[in-house]
Amino acid sequence: MATLNSSTLKRIDMKKQFKVVKLLALRQGTSERTGQEWKSREVVLESTEAVMYPDLIVATLRGDWAENPDFREGDIVEAGLSFFAHEKDGRWFNNIRIIKIVRS
Repeated sequence: MATLNSSTLKRIDMKKQFKVVKLLALRQGTSERTGQEWKSREVVLESTEAVMYPDLIVATLRGDWAENPDFREGDIVEAGLSFFAHEKDGRWFNNIRIIKIVRS
């Protein structure tokens, strides 16, 4: 069996329509590694598919989109998402980033 590490995991991209449930607070800081400033905001998205229990996900906006999103809670958006995993201290974590988002 192959050993998993971040260099063997491929990024998976997906585009889908969602309802914006919640825009969480803007987070910002300075990278300890590079010294560059960063901004991010988590967004709770709900699938718009007609099912009994719609999927809810939390995805991250980065950069200028995080500071000034051009959508609000309740808007229907088409979002391009990027899924990937990383390892830290022997534990694995999923990341979901919004790579493109527009109001429908």
